[in-house]
Amino acid sequence: MAKDAADINRSIFNEEAASYDEKHRKLNERLTRELQARLDFIGVDWASDDEDSDGEGEGGDNKKPRREVRLLDYACGTGMMSRALAPYTTQCVGIDLSETMVAIYNKRAENQGLSADEMHAVLGDLATETVNGALSAPELFNFDIAVVGGGFHHFGDPELAAKRLVERLKPGGVLLIWDFLPHGPPHRHGHGHGHGHGHSAAAENDPGKQSGGHNVFHSVMHHGFSEARMREIFTGAGAGADFQLEVIGGGFVLGHAHQQQQEHEEKGQGAPASGEWEGEGGGDGDAKKDSEAFRRQVFFARGTKGGVHA
Repeated sequence: MAKDAADINRSIFNEEAASYDEKHRKLNERLTRELQARLDFIGVDWASDDEDSDGEGEGGDNKKPRREVRLLDYACGTGMMSRALAPYTTQCVGIDLSETMVAIYNKRAENQGLSADEMHAVLGDLATETVNGALSAPELFNFDIAVVGGGFHHFGDPELAAKRLVERLKPGGVLLIWDFLPHGPPHRHGHGHGHGHGHSAAAENDPGKQSGGHNVFHSVMHHGFSEARMREIFTGAGAGADFQLEVIGGGFVLGHAHQQQQEHEEKGQGAPASGEWEGEGGGDGDAKKDSEAFRRQVFFARGTKGGVHA
C-alpha cells in the first residue's frame, strides 16, 4: 500500500505543484499564523533574535552566537511549514517525493535570498522499508524538529513515516504534525471526497480531472486521525513523551468547496476562502452547503523523542 500511495502522490503532486501556492494562499496564511502563535506549545528551544546569526556580533553589541536549530520538513511540498518556522530556526531541510514540488521549494527559498545552507529541499521518500542511500547522508539526521504539514493522510503507512522521522531527530527533538480529525468522505452536489491540497473533489467522477492516470481521490489514504491513534503513532515511533494534541478552531473549509468560495470572494460575493474558520465569512446557497460538507477540523500534534539533548 505504501508504494502504491507514493506512486499516486508523486503523480498528483507533480501535476498540482505549479498552482498549489495560489490555490491555497489563504489556507497557508492561516496555518502560518496559527503555527507562529504556538511556538511554546511546539516546545523547541528556538533560535533567538537576540543572538547573532553569524556568531560574532555586530558593532560591539556582544550578542551570543545564534543557537543552531535544524528543521526537517517531510512531504514539504512548496515549503509552507519551512517558511512558517524559518524565523525561529537556522536551517530548514525539505524532503518530498515530487520532483516539481522540490524544485518550487528551492526556487522560493532562492527568491527569498536564502542560501542552500539555510533552506533547501531534496527528492526522496522516507516511508519505505528500504530508504534510498542518498537519504542516509549524515546531514539528513540530527534535527531539532521534524514536521509534516497536511501530508499524513496521504501516507500509505503513517506509522512507518513517523518512525523514520523520529530516527532523524536528536534526543529531545520534537515531532510536529498538522492534519485532520476523523471525517467521512462527503458526497454532496455530485462531489466526492476533497480537501485542501489541490484535489478537486469533482475529479472522483470525472476522468478529465485525473493526474498521471490516477484519480486525485485516490491520494487520500486516511479520512483523518483520532487523538488516540495519533498518540499511538507518536509513542510507537519513539516520540510519545509530552504528547499533546490541540484542535484549531471550528475547522477549515477545504476541497472543491474552497475553490468555489475563492471564486465567490474574487467576485466580491463574500464567501469565505480556504482556511477561514467556522463562523467567519458569509455566503449562501450551494457555496454554503459545500462549505459545510467540506469542513475539516484541523489539529496540531506534538511529541518529544526520548533521551537527553546532545
